Amino acid sequence: MSDIEDILAQLREGAEHPWRAVEQAKAEGRAVAGCVPYFFPLELVHAAGMHPIELWGGGSSTGAAGSYYPAFYCSLLFTLMERVLDGSYDDLDCVIVPTTCDGLRNLEENWKFARPDAAIIDVVQPTVRTTPEAHAYMVQQLHRVAERLETITGSRITERAMRTSIALYNRQRAALRRFSALAARHADSIAPCMRQAVFAAARSMAVERHTALVEQLDDALAALSVHEFPGIKVVLTGVLVDSPSLLVELEKNGIAVVGDLTISESARYSHDVPGRVDPFDSLAALWERVRGVSVALDPLKERGELLAALVRERGADGVVMCSVKFCEAEEFDVPVMKQQLEAQNIALLVLEMESQEVASEQAATRIQAFAEMLGDRSGTGFCAADSREGCARTHENG
Repeated sequence: MSDIEDILAQLREGAEHPWRAVEQAKAEGRAVAGCVPYFFPLELVHAAGMHPIELWGGGSSTGAAGSYYPAFYCSLLFTLMERVLDGSYDDLDCVIVPTTCDGLRNLEENWKFARPDAAIIDVVQPTVRTTPEAHAYMVQQLHRVAERLETITGSRITERAMRTSIALYNRQRAALRRFSALAARHADSIAPCMRQAVFAAARSMAVERHTALVEQLDDALAALSVHEFPGIKVVLTGVLVDSPSLLVELEKNGIAVVGDLTISESARYSHDVPGRVDPFDSLAALWERVRGVSVALDPLKERGELLAALVRERGADGVVMCSVKFCEAEEFDVPVMKQQLEAQNIALLVLEMESQEVASEQAATRIQAFAEMLGDRSGTGFCAADSREGCARTHENG
């Protein structure tokens, strides 16, 4: 267990202190590119010899972004703009902004207005993703981004570098997919907060180091006997589940996370980049392969069915959706997803999160009620008070 704890500590440090990776990259003489969600291929940044860091906003809200966005914009957009205005992103050499929602479509211009010297690179990801025309357009967009990155670094992005980067990131995807499956079988070792940290660390750490740590963690978990978790098991979904207080609340109520279809976690790593002749062609194909998330057009509305399949595969008791408040794409998915899960007798808890980082008292109460309902349904005899006592001891021991 000491090896697992040591690896988890390194990954948690990477998740909690993302800008240390930026400082290290700068010290090594590498340029740093900030990548705004969602689904931009980081391989292209890596192949340019730059260090990519994903920008998900977060942190305190001062209200300064209110001069750029109305109050009903989602917290992700609001806090991204807050960090632009407070200078958090000033040291980045460039910022790549995909345009997959209305808020992101105007973030580029707002950023330029607030920071005229910033190098902002927009990427227009086609809404209709699966036609030959959409694919050709995405290839064109990636070539345009590559040209901008070459201007910033002063060096050409070679095919060999792109193939090397694609192989590295595919290896990371495989390691994280394996981790998700192993963590489901070892909920005693991987609490919800620690599971989230493993994925969150990938947003800032060098891909080589992160992948090596996750592969070591996978091997260590695989060597353990399977743990039969006695409490409630759930699958998460949403855009971002980064609230430590919410994840701790799950643990306090005897709930383990055994899988997810979350944009910032497993949905990002569900498919590899294919090995086609043209690496730009390969990277463009990744956007076409995204399934079951609100920010990618899904005429078939597969999300509920994909979640139901994951619930069955992992032996989960229900689904918890963390919806970013005022995110229209997420809100549109809820009725259909609820209907699909109800048809298969799968319980769904929808938590609307106004902040990415803080769970309200109402959310805590609803989590407790959800756990008790699932405990009654499964006949586990779950007791929230007993679980809280055990969790408190866990946190006291670090």
